[in-house]
Amino acid sequence: MSMSVRNTTISQDTGSIYKQSSTMDGDLKKKSVQVTQVSGEDTKVKKKETVHYYHAETQADLQYRAQIKIVEDDDGEEVDMTPKPIPNDTYVEQFMKYNLNVMHQMTNFTTMLTKSMTRSRTRSSVRAGIGGNKQSIDDLMNGIMYETINWDPYKTVESLGQAYEPKPYTRSFLKITLRKSEFFELHSQPQTTVAKGTPEGDETERDNRNYEYLTVGKGKIRRRSDNDAQTDTLLFTTRAVNTIMITKATVSSYVSNFEMYDTLNNITKEFATSTMSSVKDLASALAQTEEGESFEDDETVAEKDKVTSQIDRLYRNPEFRNAVMYMGRTLSSNTNEAGLRRFRNFDQVERWNAEAEYVYSMNLLFRLIPEPSNDERKAVSDIDFCRSNGDILAVAYGLYSFSSQHVPTSGSVFLWSIKNPGEPERAYYYDVPVTAISFSPFLPSLLAIGLYDGSVEVREVCSLQDMPIAVSQRVTSPSSSPVVAIRWIKQVSDDVDEADIDPFLSLSQDGSVTRFRIIKSPFLLGFTQMTLERVEGHPEGIFVPHSSRIPCESNRHPQGLSITTHPLHKDIYYVLTDEGCIHKCSINYQHQYLEVLRCHDGGVTVMEFSPWSPKLFLTCGNDWFVRIWIDGITRPLLELQDEMTPVHWAKWSPTHSTIIVSVNRETANIWDVRRNLLRPMSKHKMDSSFNTVARFSHCGRTLVIGNERGNTLFNALNDMPFSPHFQYDELEKAIFKAIGNNHELFMELKSIGFFGYPNKKAVF
Repeated sequence: MSMSVRNTTISQDTGSIYKQSSTMDGDLKKKSVQVTQVSGEDTKVKKKETVHYYHAETQADLQYRAQIKIVEDDDGEEVDMTPKPIPNDTYVEQFMKYNLNVMHQMTNFTTMLTKSMTRSRTRSSVRAGIGGNKQSIDDLMNGIMYETINWDPYKTVESLGQAYEPKPYTRSFLKITLRKSEFFELHSQPQTTVAKGTPEGDETERDNRNYEYLTVGKGKIRRRSDNDAQTDTLLFTTRAVNTIMITKATVSSYVSNFEMYDTLNNITKEFATSTMSSVKDLASALAQTEEGESFEDDETVAEKDKVTSQIDRLYRNPEFRNAVMYMGRTLSSNTNEAGLRRFRNFDQVERWNAEAEYVYSMNLLFRLIPEPSNDERKAVSDIDFCRSNGDILAVAYGLYSFSSQHVPTSGSVFLWSIKNPGEPERAYYYDVPVTAISFSPFLPSLLAIGLYDGSVEVREVCSLQDMPIAVSQRVTSPSSSPVVAIRWIKQVSDDVDEADIDPFLSLSQDGSVTRFRIIKSPFLLGFTQMTLERVEGHPEGIFVPHSSRIPCESNRHPQGLSITTHPLHKDIYYVLTDEGCIHKCSINYQHQYLEVLRCHDGGVTVMEFSPWSPKLFLTCGNDWFVRIWIDGITRPLLELQDEMTPVHWAKWSPTHSTIIVSVNRETANIWDVRRNLLRPMSKHKMDSSFNTVARFSHCGRTLVIGNERGNTLFNALNDMPFSPHFQYDELEKAIFKAIGNNHELFMELKSIGFFGYPNKKAVF
């Protein structure tokens, strides 16, 4: 096989073009043709002859190439592998036109170069770019050859006498537009309903008989075509059921203010009298049916003033309480309609809204106010939403700050429903303050309650009975310190029966962790899981110098503040202490830590993992900081600090991966690490009373905050940025951007690699 290579060279001295044809195989015929270009009028005369000459030369080369054949032996069979020539002569003609354009441009350039050499180089010629060109001929040729090929002829249409006709563009698909045509009515048979026995009725029956004759009877034997249509059912009615047409009219009448006042006053008195009498009748009937006792008559009851006792007995009836609860939901939906609609996210801002503003506002929807008991004010100590129903909220009332000078003598737990913000659905009362509550994520109807005296109990919120299903004992849980946190854990052992209920961990203030299990008994089965010891030396994390004023602690056990479980490893849990340390523990190893990390110079109140990463978590504490950490690096990635006050609560937003909400004593701050790390995007003061704890709703667009006065405030997060489509990517980009100046920390985070969940999904 031979291959020919064409080269074009330019002689700078003579201004001629030499077109040579050389072959790589010695058997091929060598050709050398010299074409001398001239300037002026002779160039235009010889254009046509030059085109015919090159066309004949190309045809000769193609005929010579057609004589060459390449055969490949494939398993004894000869296969023709000769390259096929291009059958379309259009490309050959276009390529020849391109060569002619280049030749014409070089001719003009050579002519102008010769003329410029004979005359003096003035400043005007230098500005023209011809006489003052300092480039060599090779550079000019390289610039010409690397230009974009233009197949349109340059002043060759006149010389060849052929007009260039572009081919029309044809689409590869067919576009069909369907439009609704006009409606043509072929046949219409409206339905009529008339009274039988009247002339209209006789005419209708005659028409029906004719229709049956044409469709079912002998008249159907004719040429016809079947078709389907939607027709109404034929109704047969009698004259007795026909009603008289009711006419309406607007009639004006005059009523004075005195008449309206007298009418409304009489209605109010009659309604109050009838309501009291109905309550008395219902109470007496209920007492006769349930206890078999017969109350005295109305006169005797009025004389002895026993109406109050009867109403109290009526209110203790479960059925009556359910009726009152349903009625309360109906009335509450009227007064709190706007707040309920916003809590259910009925009116959301669309992404294409041109008036959307990112001001991170927080608006109050409604508040839950408990009934005062014994004229004693109790703070909101804990809040938790039901895992299966986001409308149900459990609020614990008791003691939040253990350094408080006044300790309430009682406590309570109320179960609220968003359908009725005015009254609780369930109420559990205790002789000691309530300090911690937690709904089970595995059996959502179970609620674990921790008390100030160290006892723990579990209640079934679906049951109307006020008795708990299991309580703790001093034999198995000897700790008498307040329970500060409760976390349910998943069963991880294989030998556990599937019918058994998952256990939960209880953290006491004295640093002891107790594991409780619900068994077939009225008591909880508990045993000590871990007893915390004070950290000696300098653990990993931030450096905190030892205080010279306290050489030795009086208590060898640190104070427990909170407990957190790992989102993936069900046997791993974290205990937060007042030393500022996080103790990583496992339920498989008792009395032994896995890791210890110092996060704050003071107590650590909250530790929460990001919904988009099982390795990224935040901590907040009494040293005024909110720090962001990643598992594997012993120093914080980011530090957020704005006010000189302890941070009670902080958590990642369930809707935005880069937004963090923190709550201190007076305000609620909204941080966006993608926008600003020096100060929060907005600060909101909820109430005159100090804030205690907070929780996000399941949707993440409502923040519930409790205070020391016992009120629970539902706040809507409005004017927030729209959620990004790729939440993990935005989070990773924001963190790398924030630590970009710290090269060493940047390389450590790079070495960890991908730190999100599989497929970059979120886990709540």
